[in-house]
Amino acid sequence: MDLSQRPDVRQKTTLSPQVYQGLAILAMPVQELQGIVDAELLENPTLEIEEPGEGQEDFEIEDVRSQDEEEERAWDEWLDQYEDLEGGERIVPRDPDADTGGSEEFVGGVHTFGDYLLEQLAALDIEPQVLRAARTIIGSLDDDGLLAIDLTEVAELAGVTEADARLALDAVQQLDPAGVGGCDTREALRIQAQRLGVDSPLLLSLIESRLEDVATRRYHRIAVAEGVSEALVREAVEDLRLLNPRPAGAFSSGRAPDYVTPDVTLRRFGDEWVVVSNTESVPVLRISPRYRSMLRSSSGVDKETRRYLKDKVRSAEAFMHNIDRRRDTVSRIAEIILETQSEFFEDGASDLRPMRLEDVAVELGVHLSTVSRGVTGKYMATPYGLFELKHFFSGGYRTSSGLDVAATSVRQHMKKLLDVEDPDKPLSDQGLADELAQQGVPVARRTVAKYREEMGIEPSWARKRR
Repeated sequence: MDLSQRPDVRQKTTLSPQVYQGLAILAMPVQELQGIVDAELLENPTLEIEEPGEGQEDFEIEDVRSQDEEEERAWDEWLDQYEDLEGGERIVPRDPDADTGGSEEFVGGVHTFGDYLLEQLAALDIEPQVLRAARTIIGSLDDDGLLAIDLTEVAELAGVTEADARLALDAVQQLDPAGVGGCDTREALRIQAQRLGVDSPLLLSLIESRLEDVATRRYHRIAVAEGVSEALVREAVEDLRLLNPRPAGAFSSGRAPDYVTPDVTLRRFGDEWVVVSNTESVPVLRISPRYRSMLRSSSGVDKETRRYLKDKVRSAEAFMHNIDRRRDTVSRIAEIILETQSEFFEDGASDLRPMRLEDVAVELGVHLSTVSRGVTGKYMATPYGLFELKHFFSGGYRTSSGLDVAATSVRQHMKKLLDVEDPDKPLSDQGLADELAQQGVPVARRTVAKYREEMGIEPSWARKRR
C-alpha cells in the first residue's frame, strides 16, 4: 500500500461572506430583514439611517491600493465624491402613493383580543363593581372567546355579588364580535342569531340539539324530527352558516401575531399598472458623515483607528448593496408577474396563466435559485388582496380553444363545480374531470383526485347526503 503524499491541484469555487450575506438577505421576508438591519446598525458604527431630506449616497468604495499614498489619495477622492453629492440638491421622484397611504392598510395593526374588548367596555356606562367584574370576565375568556369559568368564580375573583357578575356578563355579551362571552358554543351561536335577527324557532332548535345532524347533512332526519319540510331545514342551515362557533377566531389571546408586510404594492393610474417597492419597512441607509470625515488623511486619526473604520465602511457598503439588490430583484419579478398575469389584475377574477420559475430566471438572466429565493415569503399588495408571489407560479393546461390555464385556476373551477353539486348525487373524480373537459379544460381523473385531496375535500361517497 502506497502511503506517500502527492500534491493534488484542484479548482474550487467558494463564495465570499458578502455573497453569502446577499443570498441570505434575498431569501428573507420583510419582518426578518428588519431585524437584520437593526442588528447591523448596532454592530457597525459607520452605518446609519438616512433621514428624510438628507443626501443619498450610492457610491461604492474603491479598492485599496498597494501603496499607502495611493490608498490615502483614493480614500480622499472617494470622500470628496460623497461631499459633492451631499452638497447638491437632492432630486426626489414623485411618489405615486403619496396621496393614497402606505402599506399599513394591507397589513393591519398589532391588537390583542383583550385590548379590543376593553376598549369597547370603556365606552359603556356601567357601575364600577360591574365594570370590575366585566374586566375579570374578559380576562377569563378562552382562545375562542368563550367564558372558561362560571359566574360564581367571577364574583369571587372580582369581589362582587353574583348579581353584579351576571350584569357584567350581559355587558360583555353586548360587545363585538357577537357571541363573545358565551358560556359554551351553543350560547355563542344563540347570541349571534339574536344579534342578526335570524333566531327562528327552527334555527334555535338546530343549535340546541341538532348540530351533529347538521354537520353530517342529515337534513331529512332533522325535517322528520322537527315536523317541517326539508326545504325549511336547508334554509335554516344556510342561516346557521352565517354564525361563527369561535367568536374570537380572528384574534389571538396570546402573543401578538406576526402580520404579513408586502414587499411591493400594485397600483393603477389610469390605464397603467405600476409596481411600487415598499421602502417604509426597511429604512434607507447611508455611511455616517462623521466617520467619513475621520477617514481623511488630514483628520489626524491614528492609523489603527482608520484601518478599523475602513473595514467597517466596506462592510456597510456591501450590506447596503445587498439590500438594494434584494429590492431590485423582487421588484423585477413582480413586474414580470404583472405582465404575465395582466388579465387577472384587470378584475381579480380571471384565470391565471401558467408561469414557471425557470421562465422568469431566463427573463432576468439569473439562476433559478435566485428567483426561488425572490418569491418565497415575499408578498404583493393588490386591489384584490394580499398574495404571496409564489401564488402566481404554477404549471398549467391548454384548453380546447388553445388558451393556457394555470393549475391554480383549475382548482378554482373544481371548487365552483363542487359548490353547486347535487348533495344526493355528488360528483365523482371522473365526473369532475368530465365537467372540466366540457368547459374546455381537459384534466385527467388522477389529477382531479390529487387536487381534491390538496383542497381538503372528501371523496364523493363521503359527501353524499345521509
